[in-house]
Amino acid sequence: MADALDMAKGRSRISMGIEGTMSIHSISAAAIEAVHIEHGVEKPLRIRVEMSNSAGIFQLDQLFREKLKGSGLEKHVEVEALIEGEAEKRLIQTAYRL
Repeated sequence: MADALDMAKGRSRISMGIEGTMSIHSISAAAIEAVHIEHGVEKPLRIRVEMSNSAGIFQLDQLFREKLKGSGLEKHVEVEALIEGEAEKRLIQTAYRL
């Protein structure tokens, strides 16, 4: 489970920007700015994820949720994702082509 929390900016093992490696995994990993572990409001523990782009939801929905599911911790953890600032950070600088 700890490895699932290691998704903050610069910590992801998924590269971004190298030709041929752009995927939803690399884009969503680049959107995660910070991960905070705090006291929860509705549950004992809160995981607060700061994102620069809504693509980061993929990291939480598809990857983190799977790690949390069946861990025995799901009833103790609340997850909150926030996009900081007024505008989302642009993660793709050029057109994406298959």
